[in-house]
Amino acid sequence: MLSRDSKLINVGIAEISISKSPNLLRTTLGSCIGIVLYQPDSKIGAISHIMLAKDMMGKDKIKFPGKYAETAIPKLIKTFEDEGAKPGTYSARIFGGSSMFKNISSQFLQNIGENNISFVKEELANRKIPLIVEDVGGHEGRTITLYLDDGRILLKKAGMEKYLYKVR
Repeated sequence: MLSRDSKLINVGIAEISISKSPNLLRTTLGSCIGIVLYQPDSKIGAISHIMLAKDMMGKDKIKFPGKYAETAIPKLIKTFEDEGAKPGTYSARIFGGSSMFKNISSQFLQNIGENNISFVKEELANRKIPLIVEDVGGHEGRTITLYLDDGRILLKKAGMEKYLYKVR
């Protein structure tokens, strides 16, 4: 629920948004990955909505750094830490990576979600950011809402809703 003092911030494709309590961050995902960072002591949170793991053509990553995990993750971490989150005091949760194109014969389109999941997990591990919750894969889209007052996430998927409270 939104309180009178809070603001709902929608995070679009290829966007990175950071905010503080009492605000909420929300994004809707298919094959894209939503990376959620949360620092409980300062109640700062962030969502990066990445579309693809890498810029295979090498043309867009400077113009659209939030579009690709290879450029979005470093930007997300730097911006998050510039806002006051200290390395080692926050964790990550990831969502999305669905196979939304299962009836299409293109191998590339069928594997987008899977490739995104693999790349993001590897990058977070390389940067020593603990991945504490994931709801990835499958064939359903998801909407996630990050509540910055306590770090809980409302996950909506396939007609169900559930809160995920784990933040460390």
